[in-house]
Amino acid sequence: MSAISVIVPVYKAENYLADCVESLLSQTFSDFEIILVEDGSPDNCGRICDEYAAKYDCISVIHQENQGQAAARNHAMPLAKGQWICFVDSDDLIHPGMLEHLYRAIRETNAPVSMCEMLEAIELPQDFHREREVSFDVISMDEETLTALHDGEEYPAWVACAKLIRRDLVEGYPFRPGRVYEDNEAVCRWVCRAGKLARIPEAMYYYRINPVSTTQRNFSLKKRDYLWALDSIIRYYHSLGYQTLAERFADLYMREAAGQYYRIRRDMDNPSALKELKSSVRSLAKIVPLTKEQKELLEKLEESLEGKSS
Repeated sequence: MSAISVIVPVYKAENYLADCVESLLSQTFSDFEIILVEDGSPDNCGRICDEYAAKYDCISVIHQENQGQAAARNHAMPLAKGQWICFVDSDDLIHPGMLEHLYRAIRETNAPVSMCEMLEAIELPQDFHREREVSFDVISMDEETLTALHDGEEYPAWVACAKLIRRDLVEGYPFRPGRVYEDNEAVCRWVCRAGKLARIPEAMYYYRINPVSTTQRNFSLKKRDYLWALDSIIRYYHSLGYQTLAERFADLYMREAAGQYYRIRRDMDNPSALKELKSSVRSLAKIVPLTKEQKELLEKLEESLEGKSS
């Protein structure tokens, strides 16, 4: 048994995979396993995964036909031996002390989730691996705190990475297979159900900005999954009675919906996509009371969707 299971979905990352795995093998914390889920990658990722698994007992590999990141992560969960789950993307890497500090934060605070900051950059800074004087604080996942964190652009529930999560939280609400932005939809449930979160104000996770990644590409219909994720988040917070927070996300949803309409109309001829978008917007407006500005945006959007104006 291992204390931590690190799950790495692997797809089209042959240029970065070795750096990712080496950063895991270089951890100052030793009681963990690594599960590489090779998601039908058409490059050499499968071979690289197998070579690491043959060399290190702590590494195991799952090979599957391409099903997407959500399915890859879900597939690893039944095989994970750890009580704590850490997700790392195959083109990213982590600081040598990340697992140790995340685990210590959980042990000392009894929080069901711990997290550190994420550094987003094209190139890894030279001083990323420097030793850190690490502290942490505990934040409650009540509506007032979450709203303040959202307004301060410190909302903690966007991504699954850079966190250590008690496995029952992940098992209680798995990722939705076939979706993009599945992190956004699931993580808000985990942190709310956790009740509190231990936060380390240090960037110990390096997120590689990759222009060809799923969420960085030019607009496509897959981008509609962002609205799906926002819609699900709004409905979840609404069900908890977190109305202020639901309204914050409704504002984000409305602005994104308006932008997506113009991109769908400009970049592709797809009446069914426009119809689906209109239906989604109208449905959401029945769930969350809109502000005056949001109602005006909805009216403008619906007029455009009906072809009454440009």
